[in-house]
Amino acid sequence: MGSSSDTPIDATTDFEELSARVRTQSQRAPGSDTERVTIRSFEDVSSETLSELLETAESGASHPGDLVFVLSRTNAERLREQEFDLDESDDLADELGRPIQVEDEMPDDTILLLAPDAVDGEEIVDPDAIACGLVGTTD
Repeated sequence: MGSSSDTPIDATTDFEELSARVRTQSQRAPGSDTERVTIRSFEDVSSETLSELLETAESGASHPGDLVFVLSRTNAERLREQEFDLDESDDLADELGRPIQVEDEMPDDTILLLAPDAVDGEEIVDPDAIACGLVGTTD
């Protein structure tokens, strides 16, 4: 489960900073002509949460097959143990049908689903190819 050479998103990215930028990108987009990050609020992390976020992201992404989940270690462990009773992160990816990247810097209240080329480090390059789930909130 450690670092692998095929991590979809650059592991040197500051995921805490990226998460903060993703959250403000949506808040700062006042006009309908402005590209926005898709944001959804969820009570908790579950397979249903990730499925709903994936469904939302796939409908707006130009290349939905490229989407990768980025989860905090805590959320990945929670999903493995409570939802799927799994041991390996690869098994979790198989269950979800999408690659999973687990990052220690990811905040536990944020789930990212994005195409690897939608970000460059902490910079948002393609907001349409990013979906963000806010955990612990409901609207």
